Parts: sequence; structure tokens; C-alpha cells
Amino acid sequence: MDLNREPQAIAHAAAGEIRAANHRTLDVKSFYGENGLIGAAPSNVSSTVDGLATLLERLPQTLEQTSRALQHLEEQQAIRMANGGDPSEEVSVVLRALLNAQQAIVVAHGHMREAAGPLSNMGGHFLDDDEA
Repeated sequence: MDLNREPQAIAHAAAGEIRAANHRTLDVKSFYGENGLIGAAPSNVSSTVDGLATLLERLPQTLEQTSRALQHLEEQQAIRMANGGDPSEEVSVVLRALLNAQQAIVVAHGHMREAAGPLSNMGGHFLDDDEA
């Protein structure tokens, strides 16, 4: 894990990876696994959902720390508005929106964990050697 990158670069890289996942999963056969084995798909779907649930589990911390950075910048009077106005009201709007996003993601994470439970018990059908 490279912790020397800037937070904005990390966030954009994560968004790029999700975009790649969106494109890759347009074809449901992308879950089939090596050599197009449909029997691997349930496990691969489960693993994908687990990875997305982990992403949702970690996002609230990122949002909280980003909020803390914005609060620090306001305290340091390091924010200048393009219109020359006082940034206090806009900072409050941003902080409220980030908190709302955190809360929504916590709910979404709960739904993903709910989905991950049954998925973890799903497997695919594989042909026995004598059926092949």
C-alpha cells in the first residue's frame, strides 16, 4: 500500500477501478472465471459483493477524515471563496452533506453485508470427471 500518494489521487484511482468493474461486469460471463467455467460464477459474485461491502465499510472513515480536513482549513482561515464571501455557510453545507453521505453509506454497507451472508453459502455446479 503506497501511502505517499495524495488523497485526491487515491480517490480518483478508486473511482477508476469501480468504473473498470462496471465495464467489465456488463457481460455476466465475466464472472465465469478461467476457461469460462460457469461453476465458478457464484463464488466470483460472492467475492465481488464482499469486496464492494469492504469498500463501503471503509468509505465513512475517509469521509469523516475529509470533513476533519475541511474543518481544519476553515479554522486556519485557509479557504478563499471565488466570490470573495465568507466560506462559513458553504463549509457547513459541505460538512452536512458529507455527514449525510457517511450515514447513507453505513446503511448501504448493512445491505451489502445482508447480501454477502447468503452468497457466501452459494457454489456452482461442476461436472464430475466421469460426466465430462
